[in-house]
Amino acid sequence: MKALTLTSFGGLDALQLADVPDPATPGPGEVEVNVHAVALGPWDLRATQGYFSSQGGSTAFPQVQGWDFAGETADGRRVLGFVAQPWMGVGSLAERLVVPAGLVAHLPLELDWAPGSTLPVSALTARQLVVGAEIAKDDKVLVTGAAGMVGGFAVQLARSRGAKVIGAVRDDDADEAHHLGAETNVGTGPGMADSLRAYWPGGADACLDTLGLASLALECVRDGGRFLTTVPEAVPEATRGVAPLGVQVQPDPEPLEDLARQAARGELTVRVAATLPWEEFRQAYELLGAAGLRGKVVLTL
Repeated sequence: MKALTLTSFGGLDALQLADVPDPATPGPGEVEVNVHAVALGPWDLRATQGYFSSQGGSTAFPQVQGWDFAGETADGRRVLGFVAQPWMGVGSLAERLVVPAGLVAHLPLELDWAPGSTLPVSALTARQLVVGAEIAKDDKVLVTGAAGMVGGFAVQLARSRGAKVIGAVRDDDADEAHHLGAETNVGTGPGMADSLRAYWPGGADACLDTLGLASLALECVRDGGRFLTTVPEAVPEATRGVAPLGVQVQPDPEPLEDLARQAARGELTVRVAATLPWEEFRQAYELLGAAGLRGKVVLTL
């Protein structure tokens, strides 16, 4: 079968479409998926440069690339999910993949392959932030990177719980963050805490940090508040009764299925910036580094 492979940690020049062996016949508790769409994220770009090798990721080549996917099982079920490619040794950018059945969730008919593939890593990560921070009605929540994929989902999920949200974004992302549900925005520079406290004098009850702003964002949180970040190397020291935590996305099919249903009902905005055939993978990966990208880049198979 065809797959997008990485032949070394040489960046985009090391990517190529190639013939690879068919996946093994599914064993007990496994399922084969015919892949129709794969959403790319910043982690896919980092993978080409060996970012995950220092964290125990595979250093064997060739490596099939890709995490998020949407597709159809051999018995015709529509599914979505993700594989932690560097550690599982399985990538989603292949015509077919075999994964544990517990990694996939049902994809509603109302949600097409491309938008469905944008949900697994980003929406699940956002949910982990919101659930981990115990966001509740009337909480004052700061979301850094509120116009990004994880941050944008976090804004929406926090709002769905009745929270009030301020987004920390660049000036040119302010309108996008507002569109997703942030009632106002602050910059991401040194004056962030002063700007936020001018709006919320007591500070935020919680910060959901998707940018790795560390102590800069922590200054915005009230004493005894909550701080969660998606950037493990940017967990600040505990202070003022705030014990910051890092989160790492984990497969969780039931919440993922619920997120997919919300998206299918229009309750969760799903953003696709570009959809390209997988033969144009080079252009797709280059778009990942483009400034001002609004939504996911998706490769279709």
